[in-house]
Amino acid sequence: MADRTPETTQEPGKTQNATRTPDMREQAREVGTQVQERAHQVGNQAREMGAQARDWAQEKGEQARDWAQEKGEQARDWAQEKGHQLQRGAQQASRQVRASASELSDMGNEAMDQLEESLEDRIRAKPLQSVLIAAGAGMLLGFLFRK
Repeated sequence: MADRTPETTQEPGKTQNATRTPDMREQAREVGTQVQERAHQVGNQAREMGAQARDWAQEKGEQARDWAQEKGEQARDWAQEKGHQLQRGAQQASRQVRASASELSDMGNEAMDQLEESLEDRIRAKPLQSVLIAAGAGMLLGFLFRK
């Protein structure tokens, strides 16, 4: 009697497959629920990864904007410094030109004053000769401009 297989009791009018169907349906429901839960988890992970990618891209964009702004400010500062250097050089050159022109003017005035004193001294030393030279120069200029 140990070799006997256990007998299953069936409900009258139902086959053995009909009794297994509710168990299979329950298992299918559980598998469907698990699939839905896993799909929901995957969807959440995908949204999270998308948010992380968006945040990363936004951060990199801000870094690029900040870098470009910094480089622009450096270029502006460099250009301003070069402009100030040129301005200082031009001002210095202008001062040197003014100083040189003033010095030349002073030298010219001094030379004219010396010439005037020298002529006055000659005229006082030889007044008759000076008058005759002046008259001769006047006559010569008169003949030249008459034509």
